[in-house]
Amino acid sequence: MNPRPLVIITTRLPPEVCGIGTYSWLLQRHWPMSGSRAQFLVIDGAAQSTAELGHSAITEFDRDPEKLAQAITHSGDADVLLHYAGRAYHRYGCPAWLPTVLRAWKAKSPAGRLLIFFHELPSDNFAITSRYFWIDLCNRRVIRKLADLADVVVTNTSEHATKLQKISGRQDVHLIPVGSNIEPVGDSSEQRVLTEFAVFGLPFGRLQTLQMFDHDIRSWQENGQLTKLHLIGPRDEKFDPRSEQLIATWPKPGVVVRHGLLSSAEVSQLLCQVQFGLTNATTGNWSKSTAFIAYAAHGCAIISKAKLESPPLCFAIAPKELATISGGDLIGRTRALQKWYDENADWNAIATKVGALLRLHVEQEALP
Repeated sequence: MNPRPLVIITTRLPPEVCGIGTYSWLLQRHWPMSGSRAQFLVIDGAAQSTAELGHSAITEFDRDPEKLAQAITHSGDADVLLHYAGRAYHRYGCPAWLPTVLRAWKAKSPAGRLLIFFHELPSDNFAITSRYFWIDLCNRRVIRKLADLADVVVTNTSEHATKLQKISGRQDVHLIPVGSNIEPVGDSSEQRVLTEFAVFGLPFGRLQTLQMFDHDIRSWQENGQLTKLHLIGPRDEKFDPRSEQLIATWPKPGVVVRHGLLSSAEVSQLLCQVQFGLTNATTGNWSKSTAFIAYAAHGCAIISKAKLESPPLCFAIAPKELATISGGDLIGRTRALQKWYDENADWNAIATKVGALLRLHVEQEALP
């Protein structure tokens, strides 16, 4: 039996820097259905991605409803994975045309299956006088229509799951954490430098993390617990100057190494070298923090101000514990964290879960 066609609608694939696009690519690479060769439908950058990834089945639709409709109609009774973020498919975050395109495809291909992964949801923080309030209201309507069309609905945080249930009226919302956009290429069991720390991520997230741990970093520098701090991620003209102003006030600003944007392999090598990763993840959003998951994937000990009694945050280290934690406890927590990652957030585990959700839907449809 030939495998069903697999169509993935997403943002921009590598080499473009886009978390959702990278997620889409890595999920496909580990897809459990043997023989399924994915057809990617992306908003732009198809030529560059084809050259970089060596994957010829990449087509761009340039946010054009007719182009997307033509491409998806051609796929027939396929498994379709839509990675959704409103701003990816519409300039202002309200792609009202998208449910119409998918509804038309399902009408022509009733055996097709649609799984939607909601990566972003509207905010509740805008006043009615703000134009963003009305944009988010439109986005909610789009999400409600999309969820009504979907055979399977997935998101990546408990907060998102609760909000999605409220918006859509569906209770069968599945929660799957993000994977690491940096796949391990080194040996995470090698000897690490106990006094080396990392802050990894996008510029605003790095600034938030430095601000969050400002007092702790000063203390760790003064008592010798921190001798090198690696800043890893793309540079930025808006947030980097604010980070630099903060770093300049530290007792030893010279311990900071600014790496900028590195290749995935270079980031992996660094994360296999440092002992600690600093995270600004909270109890509500850790499961969509690619930096948090990257630390876990590479066996770093995670220092966090968020704490839960359940995995994986129960394996994190509070800043005040750094001075007292024993070597055995440190090893035990990092091993437990990496075990949790292997079972729940490794790309093979994620792809298996997503594939199983589609298979489960088919089995339920087949029941008398």
